[in-house]
Amino acid sequence: MKNVLKRCISLLTLFNDESNQISTEYIRDNISSYRHLSDSAFKRSFERDKVLLREMGYNLDYINDKWSIDEGYNLSGTSIIDDIKNNQNIDFNNFLNTYHIMKNYLSSKNKNTNNIENISKLNDAIKDKKRVSFNYQNKIRKVYPMGIKYFNNNWYLGAEDDKKLKTYNLNKINDLKIGNKSELHNKEYKEIKFSWENIDYLIPIKLNLEKDIYLINKNVFNHSVIKKNVDNNLLKLEINTYDVNGLLKFLLLTNPKKITLKKKHKTLLLEALNG
Repeated sequence: MKNVLKRCISLLTLFNDESNQISTEYIRDNISSYRHLSDSAFKRSFERDKVLLREMGYNLDYINDKWSIDEGYNLSGTSIIDDIKNNQNIDFNNFLNTYHIMKNYLSSKNKNTNNIENISKLNDAIKDKKRVSFNYQNKIRKVYPMGIKYFNNNWYLGAEDDKKLKTYNLNKINDLKIGNKSELHNKEYKEIKFSWENIDYLIPIKLNLEKDIYLINKNVFNHSVIKKNVDNNLLKLEINTYDVNGLLKFLLLTNPKKITLKKKHKTLLLEALNG
């Protein structure tokens, strides 16, 4: 799997060095790990690498403009990290997914490579509200995936199974298959409360930030307001939340003037960010 990471880095470097669109042949000739592959193997590897780059926030789009002499691939979109810096709306859960995925590529402790592909497939199924099936502990499950979370060094899928929300360890999911039909339910990700989200993981936090900035970004995470006070445009806020990833996104987007929370809750945030 380290080869996959190397190829992705090589692709980003190649496009960074070139200002024009790049042909498939040029890509294959200039990335050493592609050269020895057969045509079919190269196509599979390249498609898989494009999927992973998309999860990282980069899109490789093929440009074929009949009015232009140049045609080939172009690196479009912006990286998720740049979006954070530019204060844009981003899918921060997806960013965290990617962060941990890339970290696990370099870790000798995590050898389960199925997670990388499964997370990408499940994210698509969640977005399109499809049903999925998989083998879990020698039993076939047919469920509606609702969300993916990282907890205690493992990835978990939250899914509706027989009208009950259940949690599945991604390390134990095999033979994942995605259904064809979309929009099979009307539930939203924000409705999910994973089994470990009990009082031990409730995060009380105090924030001082501009009122206008809070109003613009308050919907990026689930929280309840305990107390608030406004002085001119300065908002002093006390909130509770279980939504660790959403809180991280909110803090990055709003850059509060003051943050007050207990050490154990700082640890929870750091664990979510650093895996």
